Amino acid sequence: MVPKPATKYFPEGNYTELNLVTLSYVSDAAEEFGILSLMQLVDKASRRNKALNVTGVLSFDNGRFGQILEGKPKDVEAIWELILKDPRHTNVVSLGMKKINTRRFANWSMRLCGREEIVAAEPQLKI
Repeated sequence: MVPKPATKYFPEGNYTELNLVTLSYVSDAAEEFGILSLMQLVDKASRRNKALNVTGVLSFDNGRFGQILEGKPKDVEAIWELILKDPRHTNVVSLGMKKINTRRFANWSMRLCGREEIVAAEPQLKI
C-alpha cells in the first residue's frame, strides 16, 4: 500500500452538515515499541481525545498500529494531522473518513484493544 499524503478531508467551514465522522488508519511503528511506551501513548491520546470529545480504539501488534477515531469532523481531522506528523508512525495509511450517525466507542476516549477485536470492528484494519 502506498501511504496517502496529508490532506484535509473536508474543506474549511464545510462541517455544519456533518455531526459525527469516523476515521480509520494503519501505520508502522517507527522504532521498537515497548509496553511502557504504548501505555504512555494511550494515556496521552486518551487525555487529548477526551478534551476534544473524540472517542475510539487503538490496537498494536507486531509493530503495526490500527486505530479508529470518532467525533466531530474538525476534531478528528485535527488529531489525524497530528498523527501524520508524529515521528513514532511511519507508512501511515488512511482507510477513509465517513459520516456516522452514532458512536461505536462512546464510552472510550481511547481504548487499547487486541488485533482481533479491532479487525472485527473495522475489517479493513488488517494489522
